[in-house]
Amino acid sequence: MALNPYAVKTLVLSSGERLPVLIALATGVPLFEPSIYVLSEIRATNKASNTIDQVLRSIMVLQLFLDSSSIDIDQRVRQGGVFRLSELDELVWHCRRPVADQLKRNSILPPRQSVRRTSTESVRLVQRQAAPTEVAGHTAANRIRVIRDYLDWLVRYHMARHRWGAAEGERLWNEWTSCKAALDARLPRHKGRNAIGQREGLQPRVVERLLNFTSPISPENPWKGGGTCIRNALLIRWLYELGLRRGEVLNVKISDINFRSKELTVVRRADDPEDPRKDQPLVKTRDRKIPLSPGLCKLTHEYIMSTRRATEGARRHPFLFIAMGTGAPLSLSAVNAIFAELRNAFTRSGTVAHKANFDRARLRGSSFEKVKMIGDHGEMLFFSDNSKLNTLQVRSRWLGRGYVKNSSDKS
Repeated sequence: MALNPYAVKTLVLSSGERLPVLIALATGVPLFEPSIYVLSEIRATNKASNTIDQVLRSIMVLQLFLDSSSIDIDQRVRQGGVFRLSELDELVWHCRRPVADQLKRNSILPPRQSVRRTSTESVRLVQRQAAPTEVAGHTAANRIRVIRDYLDWLVRYHMARHRWGAAEGERLWNEWTSCKAALDARLPRHKGRNAIGQREGLQPRVVERLLNFTSPISPENPWKGGGTCIRNALLIRWLYELGLRRGEVLNVKISDINFRSKELTVVRRADDPEDPRKDQPLVKTRDRKIPLSPGLCKLTHEYIMSTRRATEGARRHPFLFIAMGTGAPLSLSAVNAIFAELRNAFTRSGTVAHKANFDRARLRGSSFEKVKMIGDHGEMLFFSDNSKLNTLQVRSRWLGRGYVKNSSDKS
């Protein structure tokens, strides 16, 4: 498999802003048109750095397609054309494939082989090729939409740069309009009619097993070191009791916790200059206040006063969860590693291995109203006005990398 000639790197500016850029690894220089597009169309509208990152990764899929097809898109546009119909089909096929598969030239453009078959039996015995791996339908659709919008900007960008006559400009725009309509027609559709086998949270018996399994005094605890065991046990309790996302938990500062009123304030702080992590954990939804149980308050206070305080380097920043070796703020990749190890330990212990998704609340009524938690503690959950969640739909929070379906499913 060939190496990917492109990569998305994140720059941390002096203001604390995270700015992803798409670079060519051969030169280390950002690609010009994608950078201009991101700065003028995406960053200018105050989109989050994670959104910019995903936009650039979709444009990278387009660049891989152009390279594999030997298409100079700038020259095509200057000559008054964009894509032929067969090329659009190939582009959509690229959008449906993982990037690793796109780098396998033989899987993208399989060589045509003439197979001579002399009988029906020989046809039956021909080995069937395995179906190619595809990304999720919504992922492919997002890629196609981003590429469509980027190409729309690119056509307008070249039309503004070059002084074409009215006839040439109209011909180019008409051709691009046809290409855009063809891309829209090829968007994967998700009708959402499947109700059986959908993602669910952990069953109560599995939750009890999880909390006992990760207790710092449990002999089955998969982590080494007293501080690491205490931190990971507290992290799991926070995710379980409060229904927070990874980014929301790692974004918590000690000052966000009011131990007197037993309350947590979830704060949006994108591009925080106090956060040294390049891949900054972010709060996805609106800021909000969440009540803390007395037990969770006590465990958190003990962790801050003993485990965190005794770790060298932890006093250099205000974030709650830290890396035990360096005292630096705990990273997203470290949390992923924690749950990868936890799933492996669950499997070895004979417990059903889940991808640890907890159903925490049932949505009642309209957006931004208090909901009742399925459990022993209260929680405030907020959703945007354009949320697609239906009334009485179970809201599942993910813990670790992914979701679960049923309690009997295995990883």
